[in-house]
Amino acid sequence: MVLPPRLGRKIQFWAVLIGSLSAVLSVIIGILVVVIGYRLPTATWATTGLVTMMGGLSAFFYFLSGVTLTFAPVYVKNGHLNVTFATRARRVLVTLFGGTILTSIISTFFFTGTVSASVRTAGDPIYRQLSGDQPVGYTPATIGYLILLATPLLLSAFNAITGWRLLRPARKLPRA
Repeated sequence: MVLPPRLGRKIQFWAVLIGSLSAVLSVIIGILVVVIGYRLPTATWATTGLVTMMGGLSAFFYFLSGVTLTFAPVYVKNGHLNVTFATRARRVLVTLFGGTILTSIISTFFFTGTVSASVRTAGDPIYRQLSGDQPVGYTPATIGYLILLATPLLLSAFNAITGWRLLRPARKLPRA
């Protein structure tokens, strides 16, 4: 597809900028999910491991969507957009967004289950004997962690929408 020079530069600039920022943010989010997840008082270590693993995987999918966007300018050369590769990149972005949805839902589901279970079982003497901790409850720290778990989902959606719009210019442009 033939592109006006200005549109080609726009695609290249925004794809690299958003993709690079996404890659850096995803690494930061992935580290925070693991470090903060193990510092919160949760009901069981197994659940915390699952939550941090799925949260880290969600950040990894977000990282891959950032990498996909960063390499999108390769599809724009000499005023032409390689429609075949741009279509594949859009599909990859949507697939990675689907992976982020799945892993974010799993991590959020298990974390909220852990918090709810710790509140319900706080009066149980067996619970106190096993954990010795006070119930977690929905404190500002746990709510902040829930927001942290949802962040890759929201940012991956932004990448998918941006990539879809950038790599699918107007249909009115002449095809070569």
